[in-house]
Amino acid sequence: MINKLKELIVKLYNDKRIRFLFVGCLNTVVGTGTTLICYLIMGYGLFEQTNITFWQNFWATVIGYSVGTVNSYLWNKFFTFKSSEKSFAEVVRFVGVCAVQYGVNYGLTILAKQFIKMHLVYTIIVTLICMVISYIGHSLFSFGKKFAKTEDVSN
Repeated sequence: MINKLKELIVKLYNDKRIRFLFVGCLNTVVGTGTTLICYLIMGYGLFEQTNITFWQNFWATVIGYSVGTVNSYLWNKFFTFKSSEKSFAEVVRFVGVCAVQYGVNYGLTILAKQFIKMHLVYTIIVTLICMVISYIGHSLFSFGKKFAKTEDVSN
């Protein structure tokens, strides 16, 4: 029984898609947690955010999303995709994929609200679509071997 469990854990760990899902969950906690901490610093309780101004919400969201993006880059680079590339281009590609995914998320959310009236349902649908887009983008573009420099840049 223990050996079967160990085999399952190793099999899951070796699956890049599972590692990507793990990092996504971790990133959600980090990004959302950072945003909530910003609200607390501004003097708002976690459930009393009705009087937050546009700019307070804007900055809390920007800070949370930025911290989440850095967290996501580091975990995906070293844990999910195990990239050894050392270049600013990789960071730019990663941010580019994040920006596209964010735009698609925003657009699909606006569209989905028109057809699906249940917030939870359209949020889940949009999240799943964006998760696939993000995985493909990071797998092929951000950390794809095709785009990595072939020379050693560590010197």
